[in-house]
Amino acid sequence: MNGFASQIISGTPVWVWGILATLVVLGLQQLRARTIRRHIVLSAPVAFLFVGLLSAGRGASGFAAWALALLTAAALTFLVWKPTAGARYDAAIDRLHVPGSVVPMLLMLTIFLFNYAINVVLAVNPALRGEFAWQVGPALILGVLSGIFIGRAATLFRMNRSANGLVAA
Repeated sequence: MNGFASQIISGTPVWVWGILATLVVLGLQQLRARTIRRHIVLSAPVAFLFVGLLSAGRGASGFAAWALALLTAAALTFLVWKPTAGARYDAAIDRLHVPGSVVPMLLMLTIFLFNYAINVVLAVNPALRGEFAWQVGPALILGVLSGIFIGRAATLFRMNRSANGLVAA
């Protein structure tokens, strides 16, 4: 490993690696089919919503870009995305049966890695914090990723007692 990369890795606070390990564990859990309470599908996206709020704090324009991208991506995903085969609501036990999927892990890890990369770049070159492109660009990308995550979860959350479980509650 070259000196710059090892300096970045060794300079990363230990708690960041704990977050990464937690996300990997949570992502691995998403790979298997499971039966859960409906509100559980919202927990990770809501947590990432708060992470996004902290990350979007790079000025008013960054926050506005993040919020607009998040709301747009969430709404489009909610309207367009159809849960994968096997996702259904069981009214008898008030639970969702959710098939395994790699998508939640990919979204969580992409958001984490993108945040990590942004923070590394800003640590190396703090002057970029004042640049409009660095306030808005990353915020747009993080907003879209978080919006997709929230839209998918909201689509699963709205499933109800219909025969196939795909009718909005």
